[in-house]
Amino acid sequence: MRAFHTLRTKNRADFQIADFEIFTMILSALEWKKYNGEIFLYTDKIGAKFIYDAGILEIWDGVNTSLNDLDDAQIDENIFWAGAKIFALTRQNFPCVMIDLDFIVWQPLNFDRFKNEIAVIHRENKNIPCYPDKNFFNFKNNFALPQNLNWDLEPCNAAFVYFGNAKFVAEYVAFAFEFMRAAAPSADQKGWDLLPYMVFIEQRWLAMCAEICGVKIHNLATLQELFDGGQNFYTHIWGHKQILRENPFEAEKFCRDCAGRIAYDFPQIAAKLSQLERFKKYF
Repeated sequence: MRAFHTLRTKNRADFQIADFEIFTMILSALEWKKYNGEIFLYTDKIGAKFIYDAGILEIWDGVNTSLNDLDDAQIDENIFWAGAKIFALTRQNFPCVMIDLDFIVWQPLNFDRFKNEIAVIHRENKNIPCYPDKNFFNFKNNFALPQNLNWDLEPCNAAFVYFGNAKFVAEYVAFAFEFMRAAAPSADQKGWDLLPYMVFIEQRWLAMCAEICGVKIHNLATLQELFDGGQNFYTHIWGHKQILRENPFEAEKFCRDCAGRIAYDFPQIAAKLSQLERFKKYF
């Protein structure tokens, strides 16, 4: 099954990410290739240069720089920081899998059971502050949310999404970009108060659109299984990132653990990484 990663730098010349983030995306790509098929990286010119300079270009089956076109998409990426994922989705053939850089699949998946439907890693609890009701959102140009949206649906976590239905994706993406271009947060909506805009279009609209289109959503795991140690098939480090950013000792240990896993599963890749200045201290 073809999958894709997304790395958006907004072509900032000073773009950098932490070593633990690089190790995670390396493992994400390698383990996907081991068990499930091709994986491609969608990025921009600075992102491609970053990957090349880091010496990890060969980790993916190909690197595509079409995210440069996102510069003309007329969306505020300070609000819609994951908008690049949705943009990259428009460049795919279906079926395909959209997978976050911080998400790892440690097993082969049976995609035949999903057919022309959707699969996500898990559903979210809608009764938390980042999923407010429709009255929270503000728009310009007389944009209005459709009346037929079901606000009682559980949002979909979009760290991993299988898309098997091209017609559904067209509907999902078209409205997503309308929403992102029309969003006009009020002056008192700042910082984390803006989070509901992004998670609405990435996670909540995904569930709503599926219901409208009559497309079934499969769940690969539950929140409890994923975060309470009830499974060893998937790893999502989203909730652990802040700890790693704030604790250099934990971050170094994490990188060493990742290096050890790469050495065990992919000794030839490990041999190359261990010769690179950025990575050799972890092997």
